[in-house]
Amino acid sequence: MTLRLALLLPLALAASRGEIIDRIAVVVGTSVITASEIERELRLTAFLNGDKLDFSPETKRKAADRLVEQRLIRREMELNRYPGPEPAGADRLLEDVRKTRFSDQAGYQKALEEYQISEADLKAHLFWQLTALRFIEMRFRPGIQIPEEEIEEELARRNPLAANTPTRPVSAEDRRAQVEEELVQRRLDQYLDQWLRNARERTRLEYRKEVFR
Repeated sequence: MTLRLALLLPLALAASRGEIIDRIAVVVGTSVITASEIERELRLTAFLNGDKLDFSPETKRKAADRLVEQRLIRREMELNRYPGPEPAGADRLLEDVRKTRFSDQAGYQKALEEYQISEADLKAHLFWQLTALRFIEMRFRPGIQIPEEEIEEELARRNPLAANTPTRPVSAEDRRAQVEEELVQRRLDQYLDQWLRNARERTRLEYRKEVFR
């Protein structure tokens, strides 16, 4: 038996048994995103948002874009040795999901089955969310300084009473801190979007059209 035949034979046997071979959906530099990864991303996102499952070409493409961004961020973290979050953070998020979304464990397990996801996949997804947030904070926040005049302009545009409630008035200091943080978050979004655009331009990206039909 030749080497080429030996390499191809397992694929042929798998196909003959009716097994589905995972397809490459996107090439990201030297790595790939598979069709099953996109499906898992769709199921996890729908589960967390409480949405119906949607496997339309448009939603698959959006899920693929999110996974591309994940790969770009992961590569940046590996190259520059950004530390990740503590694993316990994902445990806390998972517990929050269970408590806020479901009245009991049975309902939680039933939802996992309906969306065809495992708790391990859900926990990994939540851990990634923490990882991405940590990267964004460490990569971009240190360079953000909001000018005092911009804070004052934003405060002037708002109704001072809007943030107050009869039982919980908000002090001027708290309102200022809240507005400043909101402006910082806007900058973080802008910097991240620009960084991702630049990273995409520097990276070979190839979407396999047949996967997104």
